[in-house]
Amino acid sequence: MTIEQPGMSSRRGFAGNAGPNRRDVIIGGAASAAFAVAPGMARPALAQSGPIKIGVLAPISGVYASLGTHKVNGIKMLFDQNGMKIAGRPVELLVEDTEAKPQEGLRKARKLVESDQVDVLLGVLSSAVGNAIKEYVARANKVWITTGAAADGIFKKKNNNPYAFRASLSTWQANHPMGTWLAGKGFKRVLLTGPDYAMGREADEAFRATFEVNGAQKVGEVFVPLGTSDYAPYLSQIKKAEPDLIYASYAGADAVRFVQQYAAFGLAPSIKLAGYGYLVEEDVLVAQGDAALGVQSGINWAYGLDTPENRQFVEDYRKRTDSTATVDAVAGYVGAQVVLEAIKSLGGNVPSQLELSQAVGKVKLAKTPRGPLSFDPETNNVIQNVYIREVANMGGQLHNKVVATYENVKDPGE
Repeated sequence: MTIEQPGMSSRRGFAGNAGPNRRDVIIGGAASAAFAVAPGMARPALAQSGPIKIGVLAPISGVYASLGTHKVNGIKMLFDQNGMKIAGRPVELLVEDTEAKPQEGLRKARKLVESDQVDVLLGVLSSAVGNAIKEYVARANKVWITTGAAADGIFKKKNNNPYAFRASLSTWQANHPMGTWLAGKGFKRVLLTGPDYAMGREADEAFRATFEVNGAQKVGEVFVPLGTSDYAPYLSQIKKAEPDLIYASYAGADAVRFVQQYAAFGLAPSIKLAGYGYLVEEDVLVAQGDAALGVQSGINWAYGLDTPENRQFVEDYRKRTDSTATVDAVAGYVGAQVVLEAIKSLGGNVPSQLELSQAVGKVKLAKTPRGPLSFDPETNNVIQNVYIREVANMGGQLHNKVVATYENVKDPGE
């Protein structure tokens, strides 16, 4: 599978499919140089006629490079579709390679804000980086819209600030409806399994809270170290507990190995497998093969979501990148939509960060590839649809089709 890599020609400017350097720049529209302004100084009014500078934080090297590249592809696709302009002003994207290291992410964010003088920050995948960035933007009074960082604790009523917004989803949002859905299907005995760190446990707890009704119960839990290659000992534990349902929160290579070995171990015919959307997201389905067929999952997007916006997105993304759209590509695209709409509502200007934050909070998108979107003012979490999906053969290829929709899901942020 080929993924479009936003690349460099010489030191600056994207060209072709060369891999991105650790700091890349995309300049759209007329080539306009922004004024050089020392950190902390007010930007001169004349700068409003220059480019709108958007700082993008994404892992484009290392273990999460594929996810980060999809996010950057989605961001760039949205702005390209709008002529790399907002309300007539050219857009300049400054991309920083940010892996799952909080101090590195913080350093890159500070550089974008204090040296590059960006108008807004967009991105971040890792929740560890997200925690650090949220604290920083509160001190720096700089608007940040995250396209990842799903950990529930980052966006709560108690730590809300006017400069940070989540345009992606929370772990709670994706997993809470799955408990309701599967309990309603008559499953009574669930075993929870996932990676042994905060995300895995958050996902499983959000599911359990709505599953344990009308006599349904958790009969066990098996949490596994990241990067485990042999799941046989854990699958033996699962079989011994005799559940009628397994709820799993693995992602990436761990999801590939777990789903493959689950089927090979002979559990699939008798014990239903379901989980967090990343368990069977589009970027792992090819590797999982038929072992993934029938697996149900919950998340805020599905390849098979049958809307004009999503069908167009899937088609355009394949033409552009020669690859299948993913939830991360959509996250980047929708995050960019939020930026575009907020700045457009201000006439293409950013009079102040407070005014920009107020504009972001008022954004309501009726049409995105994943459905309608708005923000909860108490948490700055996104309010959106969550889809229950099932892996099916669609036109000779494995994809996720929608089997149920939970509309306008709002994380309580307690």
